[in-house]
Amino acid sequence: MALDRERALRELMELLNIEAGPAKEKPVAEWLRARFKSFGVKDSQVLVDEAQHQSEYGGDTGNVIVRFDGHGKGPRRLLSTHMDTVPLAVGAKPRLDGDYIRNDAPGKALGGDNRLGCGVVLQAVRRLAELGGKHAPVTCVFHVQEEVGLVGARGLDVKKLGDPKPSLGFNFDSAEPQNILTKVIGTQRFEIKIAGKPAHAGEHVHLGVSASQVAAYALADLGRSGWHGKIANSEGEGSANAGILRGGEGTNVVVPEFYILAEARAWDPQFRKRIVEKWKEVFAKAAAEVKNEMGECASVSFGPGPGYEAFAIPDEAPVVQEALAVTKAAGLEGRTYSNKGGVDANHLNAHGIPTVTFGCGMREVHTAKEYIVLKDYYDACQIALNIVAAAERA
Repeated sequence: MALDRERALRELMELLNIEAGPAKEKPVAEWLRARFKSFGVKDSQVLVDEAQHQSEYGGDTGNVIVRFDGHGKGPRRLLSTHMDTVPLAVGAKPRLDGDYIRNDAPGKALGGDNRLGCGVVLQAVRRLAELGGKHAPVTCVFHVQEEVGLVGARGLDVKKLGDPKPSLGFNFDSAEPQNILTKVIGTQRFEIKIAGKPAHAGEHVHLGVSASQVAAYALADLGRSGWHGKIANSEGEGSANAGILRGGEGTNVVVPEFYILAEARAWDPQFRKRIVEKWKEVFAKAAAEVKNEMGECASVSFGPGPGYEAFAIPDEAPVVQEALAVTKAAGLEGRTYSNKGGVDANHLNAHGIPTVTFGCGMREVHTAKEYIVLKDYYDACQIALNIVAAAERA
């Protein structure tokens, strides 16, 4: 089936104009459900799980699941994407510019990551509704809270996906549609909480214990010793980063508390653990070194944050072979690749659903330079329709 490009573009522009960051995806979910109803999808086919209840961030909706059980023969296919954007995209003003979509809101991201994916999977839902059950089982999922650690995919209620469980998974969340992501590194986020001792920064500064000083000592030590940023030593390879740092309420108070959200990435799960252990050692050492005149020092505690395991799907796997076939049917030369980011497919693979990821047209994501390549979006939509066609032939 050929894609109706004008309709797909109109739907994408509507999606880009919805403000909904992580844990605030309900407006997108409601927009999608209204579209499903207009396609003739029955209410009983649309399910919403409770993934928000296991989230560190709360949330106003769970993952939206649309199930088409078809004639029940052949493997169940899964098409997935996520509804949230990075917070920087809230307030974006999308503008059509020939073969591109750009942003007229200065300093804002556009939100193509991942309203593009929503537009792509929406085309599959429409086509499945038109087929009236004359196809192998297909389930479509619109995840929440991808941008804050793949939290929606982690909490996905797999039982709601249908029986049999999907065995061929296709996620849409990247740049070029011909590039098929089959291998992704694992990541562990972790919290660091430093407790110092407050004191007036002038009159009683000698009685304070600065939590920010502990953080500075530790991060400098980690940088000098090769355990921050790119990591490559005799123990392994990976990376680590202190991404969120908060502390202090005024220049006249010795900082009593300091918070850091950091992450460790490595293909080897044991080396990821080693990175976190090294950070614990260095922060404990720094906390012991920073003392006031009374000999009192700071303390530090660590807590887990959202994480996900690595995955690697071989090229000969059925899901990769079908991904290459539907890409070729769209007139593209598909290729497999790996990266060191993170996508919902990390958790889908962990749930036992072999899942690859296609691009759908986003560029310069998470920045004020973000823009969309419409040819890639249309190609991704065609790939989604080709996946449905494969289910129709099964």
